[in-house]
Amino acid sequence: MKTKNVLMGLMVFASAALIFTSSCAKEEEGSISASDLSLAQDETYVDALYEEVDNLVSDELASLDVSAYSADAKKSFSDDVCYTVTVDHPDSTFFPKVVTMDFGDGCAVVFNGDTIVRTGQIIVTVTDRWFVEGSQHIVTFNDFYMNGIKIEGTRTRTNLGVNEQNHLELGIELENGKIIFNDTASMTRQASHVREIIRTFNPQSDTILVTGSASGVNVLGQSYTREILEPLVMVHCAQYRWRWVIADGMVELTNSETGSTTIDYNGSGCDGEVIVSKNGYRHNYDFKFNKRFNKIRN
Repeated sequence: MKTKNVLMGLMVFASAALIFTSSCAKEEEGSISASDLSLAQDETYVDALYEEVDNLVSDELASLDVSAYSADAKKSFSDDVCYTVTVDHPDSTFFPKVVTMDFGDGCAVVFNGDTIVRTGQIIVTVTDRWFVEGSQHIVTFNDFYMNGIKIEGTRTRTNLGVNEQNHLELGIELENGKIIFNDTASMTRQASHVREIIRTFNPQSDTILVTGSASGVNVLGQSYTREILEPLVMVHCAQYRWRWVIADGMVELTNSETGSTTIDYNGSGCDGEVIVSKNGYRHNYDFKFNKRFNKIRN
């Protein structure tokens, strides 16, 4: 077992989650219902949680891969001791490996005025070195929570090789996803996405383009779909080199009962802005992982 130093930036899709603290573009009431706004918040919060898991796993496995999965690997860019990691085969040749990230009874990180507390375990089956085409990271959870919200499901990330533009692509599939906010509110999710990684000579200038869709059942028992209409453009946060933010992109959230709502992303620096639009009206929001606001069901 080894103790890992971690300074994990909140993942790019954290900027997607909605906190109802900002202004609306038009003053008329009722143009976007409280229910539509709350459901959009839940949807983007769920996406942020799974993306934060991806951020944790990507950073950890990159460190392990560089060190040939040695139990003595350390992160030179991190300052805070936060969680422990075990590898069932700490060598560079034997695969698959099972990597367990154990956050114990609580591992807190404060980032950019936000706080996120993780408990439980993330378990990753690694089928091969990350750069090998076809290799997979299969992520599951053991009693894992973020800020008291339980995360379930199987998230599989596959190296798809390079596309015609010579950009690496990763396929990300979520099966049996479930977010349990509390005893009375939960949300299911299935998702399929592709990430196109556009590399430069300076890793801080790299860009990720995300496409794909998701679906499930919301906290009211209504079915929904989530379609990326314009690729989500992810770039590095300038202040924290390992954190990504969404700088651009658009998503359409379609509810079986109330129709479609548009979610537009506008990242800037280490902060992200989300604009929810419907019927010609829009509301602007900022995200905090440590505060979930929901008027329709808590």
